[in-house]
Amino acid sequence: MKKIFKKYFFSVFVFIFFLIIFIFTRFTYNVTNSLPKGFYFKKIFPKYEKNNLVLFELNKKYLKYLENFPNKNKMRKIYLMKRIAGVYGDKIEIKRSGEILINGIKKGKIFKIKGLNENMKGESYVLKKDEFFVMGDTPTSFDSRYFGILKKKDLKFEMKFLIDEKNLEKIIKYF
Repeated sequence: MKKIFKKYFFSVFVFIFFLIIFIFTRFTYNVTNSLPKGFYFKKIFPKYEKNNLVLFELNKKYLKYLENFPNKNKMRKIYLMKRIAGVYGDKIEIKRSGEILINGIKKGKIFKIKGLNENMKGESYVLKKDEFFVMGDTPTSFDSRYFGILKKKDLKFEMKFLIDEKNLEKIIKYF
């Protein structure tokens, strides 16, 4: 009886251990203002389509341009979450005025950032296969308007929104 207990106990323990690791590594919390603050789930089978949320690692050369990002200098890697705004075949236009259009529809403005884009000129580009243009939901989001186009290999996960900060507070107060 003891041998059976030990055998099953170990199997159950290993199963629970991996289940906990799987569950806790599938979630992330957004701390920036470019998307609603809250918990997001990392999808197992991603679909990188327009309007879907994605998580990617920001190239370190852009760290100095991130404002109000908690502990950015202490982190080895910075991951950002943005919405896919442009996909294969979409035409991205940047006007001299800083306006950005995707397929002729105004999507926002590019603000001048010293040392990054001071000499802005009008240009257009059609996204190739496995290229993505990502944007946050706020006008001042640090996104593809500043760091450029992402390749499919740059995308780590498709994300799904679960619960925002305000509703999470309500749940915690309930308990």
